[in-house]
Amino acid sequence: MKIFFLFLITLVIYTPAFSQEQPITLDRCLQQAELQFPLLKQKDLFGKINDYNQTNIRTNFLPQSNLNGQATWQSDVTQVPIKIPNLTIPTPYKDMYKLTLDVNQLIFDAGATKRQAELEKINLELNRQGVDVELYKLRDRVSQIYFGILLLKENEELLKVTRQDIETREKKIESSVSHGVMLASNLQVLQVEVLKIDQAIAELHYNQEALIESLVELTGISMTSSSVLQLPEPDINPGLTDIKRPELKLFELQKDKLTGMDKLTDTKNKPRLSGFGSVGYGRPGFNMLSNEFKTFATVGAKLSWNVWDWNQKNNERQSLGVQKSIIETQKDSFNQNLRIAIQNNRSEINKYQSLIETDNRIIQLRTEIKLSAASQLDNGVITSSDYLTEVNAELQARLDMKTHLVKLVQAKIDYLITMGQK
Repeated sequence: MKIFFLFLITLVIYTPAFSQEQPITLDRCLQQAELQFPLLKQKDLFGKINDYNQTNIRTNFLPQSNLNGQATWQSDVTQVPIKIPNLTIPTPYKDMYKLTLDVNQLIFDAGATKRQAELEKINLELNRQGVDVELYKLRDRVSQIYFGILLLKENEELLKVTRQDIETREKKIESSVSHGVMLASNLQVLQVEVLKIDQAIAELHYNQEALIESLVELTGISMTSSSVLQLPEPDINPGLTDIKRPELKLFELQKDKLTGMDKLTDTKNKPRLSGFGSVGYGRPGFNMLSNEFKTFATVGAKLSWNVWDWNQKNNERQSLGVQKSIIETQKDSFNQNLRIAIQNNRSEINKYQSLIETDNRIIQLRTEIKLSAASQLDNGVITSSDYLTEVNAELQARLDMKTHLVKLVQAKIDYLITMGQK
């Protein structure tokens, strides 16, 4: 039992030492960036606005009541200029008072309320789709930063390998200089090159930190310059034709909104039927010849029909049609730019695939040349400067290879993002 507890204690103490940080992936960054995106909260806010507006729209068919009060004085009143024996016709007072409760009930509105509710739903979808468009722009931004960090890391690693190679050569030259076989300038040239590489590594490190800070801000993922970023392995179909960009749905929703507005406009010149009622108290009541305060009431129905609006409805519908045409031109322009972007993405993929085919052969030849130069340097045939020329040529070949590999993956991701598949 004691041995078991000792094992558990040892496991707890030493497990952190052996645990390794999980590599960070592009998919994780994209998912977290969306969750962290401040505009994402707008989807819920737009939903709340829709709920309030829909509630207000539904009140159109609920009774509308108003309490009205009025007190007036007029310079003259209606009088009966006839004298009848044994009958006195009172003269109305010039001051009048009235307090009424008026109730109106919409009975038929030619579908205007239904159209308003439908239009409000379209507005909700349109606003939320606008957020999706901004989210998709964020995906491209995160992708660019992610691959920027990957390129800097690859360059940094290659520079460190080259630095080690030069330091190894430096030790051999140092021995030759100490024995008087070589001039000290050969050693100094190598030392200067190591310092220059250190400068380049430092510059890459600071640039990398700046990009990492941006990625942390966008994703909320904790990472440092020592964090491992995994190179994606996208599987693409060059003949892919299914485009799922959120902008395309946005264009359709914009046209749907105009269609909804057109349907609502169509109800403006249709008849509306409503009922009304009023109860009140005042002086005079309905009997204008009485000077006493009385209660009174009325009920009735009202038909309203705007039979002529000076062509306002048709003008509004024509205007909505023009707006639809504008949206179509915007959609056509977007699709044109999209086709150009897709073609550029495919060209980039083909370009880097072609370059990578020859990179390995170039690196092989450059390595052989560098090894030959190293042997010549050891034998005093060439100077350190000549040797570094070949070292830098091999380094550049390896940098090109790494850059092309990362750029190829980035081109594939860009292609998927452009197609709306990522």
